[in-house]
Amino acid sequence: MDGLMIEVIITPKILEEAKKRNEQYFNRFGNSGTHRTNKERQRMTGYLAEACVNSVFPEIEYSDNYLVDFLLDDSTIDSKAQGCNSKPLEFYSATLYEEQKNRDADYYIFSRVKNDFSKAWICGIASKKKFFQIATLKKAGTETNNFTYDQSRYEVSYNKLGDMYKFMKWHNETTSNI
Repeated sequence: MDGLMIEVIITPKILEEAKKRNEQYFNRFGNSGTHRTNKERQRMTGYLAEACVNSVFPEIEYSDNYLVDFLLDDSTIDSKAQGCNSKPLEFYSATLYEEQKNRDADYYIFSRVKNDFSKAWICGIASKKKFFQIATLKKAGTETNNFTYDQSRYEVSYNKLGDMYKFMKWHNETTSNI
């Protein structure tokens, strides 16, 4: 698993990019799509994760379509991020809210962003098809390890996700033959 997670130091440039994208989205849509109590923090966590992905993999471009975060050639990619206080471990869960299942994404990239916005970890990638084949649905109200799910969500542990570097190598090899 060590090669799977990519640690990214959040630079002033990454932070500024995330703030700009957050402000643009908020001015257009307000708090739609946010689920946590601290909506500003949740939005910034998401935009920091996106900016980190784009800084490591610039060929994954931001999408102009607000329903999906990235484009990679003809593929759509949705970024999913969670806040954290420390480096995530391989058995931690990549999550997707149940209502997001019908989004038009070909792939999901999962990340964690440290709550002080100093670091992020790109934890892995999965095709939409594979994610839902291996995910477990935790219904709202389910209790696990002193935690009660407030909303239904799908979960997959990080160690079951694909390695981003291997994914990009595979993508570049398969598209160069077209």
